[in-house]
Amino acid sequence: MIRANHNRYWVKFSKYYTKALIAFFFGKVNYIGSYEERGLPILMISNHFSFYDGFIQILLNLKVFKRRFHFMMLEKELRKTMMLAKIGASSINKGKRSSLQSLDYAVELLQNKENLFLFFPQGKIESIYTREFTFEKGLLSHILKNVKNDYQLVFNINLINYGAKLKPDMYVYYKMQEINANSNTEDVEKAFNHFAKACFSKQGAK
Repeated sequence: MIRANHNRYWVKFSKYYTKALIAFFFGKVNYIGSYEERGLPILMISNHFSFYDGFIQILLNLKVFKRRFHFMMLEKELRKTMMLAKIGASSINKGKRSSLQSLDYAVELLQNKENLFLFFPQGKIESIYTREFTFEKGLLSHILKNVKNDYQLVFNINLINYGAKLKPDMYVYYKMQEINANSNTEDVEKAFNHFAKACFSKQGAK
């Protein structure tokens, strides 16, 4: 597997690039949520609907959480753009024996309070209109079973609204979710879907 290898110059460049990219393609970015700093590593679970995913979460992290950003992607895709490892990407080979190393690496990341690990539970890009999220099995269950220290779980749903504008506005919803030693994947999936439903309801009222 390929581990993240943060490079401060690439990380700094990614911040400027991300801000410019989102500003070019979107209008106003609205951050809607609340967060209490607890000095813990963060596992962030987000919906996955576009090329811009990842960039949106980078901005959210810069604005709210201020952690060292990490995310996981398919190894064959990461090998095509290895510079992504310099801004926090690591790899996984699904269905291969080496995938266990990637799962253990995610656990390792969540033992450091300076880290944020982004997880897309769908495992693939789906329509932004997806209302019911089915979590891909494996990574989350491994994290829940094997991370023994305290960490913070954050839900994130991103939606867009065109209205009468040329560029759509982005709505970035986030919420802290309480978990305990007995929490399992089904519990988290149910809670995430409940949060997503509330976000869609708020969006429909705009």
